[in-house]
Amino acid sequence: MTSTFPRDLPPRPEPRTWRERNCPGFRGCWHFSWESYSLATDEKAVLARRLCMITTLGVRTALSILGVFFRAYSGSIGGMVVGSILAVLGFLFVAWCLAHIGEATGTWKVFGINVGRWHLDIFLFASALIHIGIILGFFTGMGNIGFLVSWYGMWILIFAVSWITTWTPEQPGSYV
Repeated sequence: MTSTFPRDLPPRPEPRTWRERNCPGFRGCWHFSWESYSLATDEKAVLARRLCMITTLGVRTALSILGVFFRAYSGSIGGMVVGSILAVLGFLFVAWCLAHIGEATGTWKVFGINVGRWHLDIFLFASALIHIGIILGFFTGMGNIGFLVSWYGMWILIFAVSWITTWTPEQPGSYV
């Protein structure tokens, strides 16, 4: 009995980079384009979305820097070093999450409700307003507990909404 398997197979393509050789099929979850934050656009909705993203990221960065300064002023060198590291990691993580939210298209079913682009835009607008309220509260006497609850609560919400945008859309091309 002869085999039907071909004897001459085409050569396999050689992986070119270290990542392709060691992690075949790796898509990378941290990839996003800084173009997600570009203000050069003709669409008003996209411009408003990006302004809300920049406002949220800017306020979070400013508050992180202020926290590092206060730790330095109080003489807590260890707290300043840890705060600096967490500020950089927090900036990158929130920038990544906001970029996912800003670039998402489609409709997702969340707790039985269809969530689309319009809902994500409302979330970005509300997030920017809440962060403006947090920075105003920071300078006008917001308590430490209120600051921490709102700070980490928004961090969790931003991550949760970003996670939802990674789901497979129910209706891929919808802007509802």
